[in-house]
Amino acid sequence: MTKNIAAVVLDKKAVNILDRAFVEDAWLQKFEVPQNADGLRRVESSDIVYLLSEDADLDDGYLVINTAVFSPLQELSKPRIAFERIIRVALRHFDRSIAIPIPWQAYHSGSRLSVFAQAARDSKQRIYFDQSPDGSGNLYSFAVTSNPEDLDGVPKDEDLYKRAVEGICDALLADSPLAPPVGNFGVLLSEPLGVRLAGSGTLSEWYEQRLNREQRAFVDRPHDRPVRLRGAAGTGKTQSMVVKCLHDMYADPDSDKTFAFLTHSSALAHTVVRGMLHALDPNERWTSMMTPSGRPKLWIGTIYELAQEKLGYDKKGLEPLSLDGREGREYQRVLIEEAINQVLVSPEIVMDHFPGCQDFEKRLTNRANDPSLIDELMNEFACVLDLEAIKKDTHEANRYARGSREPWQMVLPTEAHRRVVLEIHDVYRAKLRLAKMLGMDQMIADFGRYLGTHEWGALRERDGFDLVFVDEYHYFTRAEAMLLHNLFKPRAQVSGRWPLLMAYDIKQGTNDVALSGSMEKFRNPGVGESALSELKQVYRSTPQITAFLRDLDACFPAMDLEGEYATYVAESQQEEGDTPTLTVFATDLELVDSVFEQAIRMARDIDGGGSQVAVLCLNETLFDKIYSAGRVRDKFVPITTREDLKELRYARNKCVFSMPEFVAGLQFHTVFLIHVDGADYDEDQGQGTRRRYVSRVYLGASRAARKILLLSSKEHGGPSQLLDTLLANQTLRLR
Repeated sequence: MTKNIAAVVLDKKAVNILDRAFVEDAWLQKFEVPQNADGLRRVESSDIVYLLSEDADLDDGYLVINTAVFSPLQELSKPRIAFERIIRVALRHFDRSIAIPIPWQAYHSGSRLSVFAQAARDSKQRIYFDQSPDGSGNLYSFAVTSNPEDLDGVPKDEDLYKRAVEGICDALLADSPLAPPVGNFGVLLSEPLGVRLAGSGTLSEWYEQRLNREQRAFVDRPHDRPVRLRGAAGTGKTQSMVVKCLHDMYADPDSDKTFAFLTHSSALAHTVVRGMLHALDPNERWTSMMTPSGRPKLWIGTIYELAQEKLGYDKKGLEPLSLDGREGREYQRVLIEEAINQVLVSPEIVMDHFPGCQDFEKRLTNRANDPSLIDELMNEFACVLDLEAIKKDTHEANRYARGSREPWQMVLPTEAHRRVVLEIHDVYRAKLRLAKMLGMDQMIADFGRYLGTHEWGALRERDGFDLVFVDEYHYFTRAEAMLLHNLFKPRAQVSGRWPLLMAYDIKQGTNDVALSGSMEKFRNPGVGESALSELKQVYRSTPQITAFLRDLDACFPAMDLEGEYATYVAESQQEEGDTPTLTVFATDLELVDSVFEQAIRMARDIDGGGSQVAVLCLNETLFDKIYSAGRVRDKFVPITTREDLKELRYARNKCVFSMPEFVAGLQFHTVFLIHVDGADYDEDQGQGTRRRYVSRVYLGASRAARKILLLSSKEHGGPSQLLDTLLANQTLRLR
């Protein structure tokens, strides 16, 4: 009879090892590990399994998991997701510089904590933790419930926890039984994703040998002014930032200086950036470096996680609405649809506003045949109304309705058009409030106010930072950028300037966040006039892909952005490759069947397998349709939000299916860009719509290191006009 495992116990380093593991649901029954498993050993005592690293010590903190959490009775759709979330909470427990992602909705009550157990919005299951069981520094994951419950009322098996902890000493002294040398263990321990992106090389090797002249000049800059690190995709912006961060931190290890490394994506921060740091220093000395007062020297995360930490929304039952993923954007789309329906039948709006914009009324009524409408409204909300905190019936709203507009904004030619948009926005915000949800812009507004309080003024010297790195700065709104100077310790200022280091490429932005406001966000976001460092050598792509991107860059609408919308001038440092190709299919079905067949076949022949082959769809509606199609569902691992990056581990014999904005920051051997269709782009569209489309194509294509294959469907107008120049210049070849 097979013995059931009641609990599993992990030391701190074992938690880190398993954070980067490929885990199958079946592994959560026996927790077996293969021989030579990255220094991890398994000891079984009675009905408790101990997974211990080589450095495990009795005085370490330990994670204890009641394995009833993974029982079939809990009906978790993906038990491995619950395990990965337990591991992430444990990482946070042992390292306060790590944050719990906002969509998990962490709730606290005393020492107890709960988070959502699964990713889906319609799943209400929650995992429960005790962050100080028996007054210790351990973490105990003790239960799952099908719906949120009062934290203090969820029962906890105290005896199981005590038995598990009492057995740690014996487990540390025990010899591990030999695991069979071969077999399907259900777990594969792998290197962090960031290691693959960074490549080989220690910090000293990168600093002394591998940085080019421009990168080295950036890394050697003193902390006396803000610096803009500008470069096209693949020029090594993030690598340069990570090298500088670690180099400067290690140069003065005994100081009380603290650094912050901010990104716009939690997964990028905690999976990619931490992995790149691990590649530079596999011993991870940076994780344990403290100031003399006991604060971590390095904080890594998003501006939202920093805001959440300071504002404590998780303790107040408020949920910020993340729009980084398909789920959050789809929810926003539903709310906007409902708001439009309400506005269309409002007597006041019908009488007062629609007579002055009958074309807009018709467009709203017939929006089922106009898929770009909701996208344009979402962009207008995010980059104008929410960004500027414009609300109906205010002075700001009157200025918005009557003032001039930028060429990149939604085409709203009259005051009546803009008044209708204000009405839709007002209903949309009311629906958010009813759902007890906050827009990210509201969280940032609250955070900005907090940073101006007497409380933060008193804490700033202790809790602020001496140096702030901001990667993917082009995704930061002006409101987010303008509060960054308040994150510094007062002593960090040098002659009115703050050492803010910003890496960006405006053309990778698929919405207009980077353009809203003015270019002052880049030159001087309240931190003093910045100096420019520019990277021009491409290390990701072949010369053929670089030439393709150069011609694609020429297709961007001409925009006067004070020199920040620079022409693509990068030169490839890679060996020769294939010219990107275009294939046209008669039907959508033929396109879908062909692309996944090609992707799976290609994945079998390259190092890294399916995690190195990405199928990126340029049309959101068609992405959702393919994602839901049963005929290809078993051929890909979907990435539907930037927080899904760890799912890349599970591609293996499949491929990755996503949209360009969800894989920003990543690179693949081969990229299939699908539905590069004429229906989504023509020269008669507004400047903003065309720019966003070209940016999406640019972002997707620039993820490729060796091959790009474009596919279009005659059902949606055949090849996009955008490709005409590339075909004429032969940087794109028709198959």
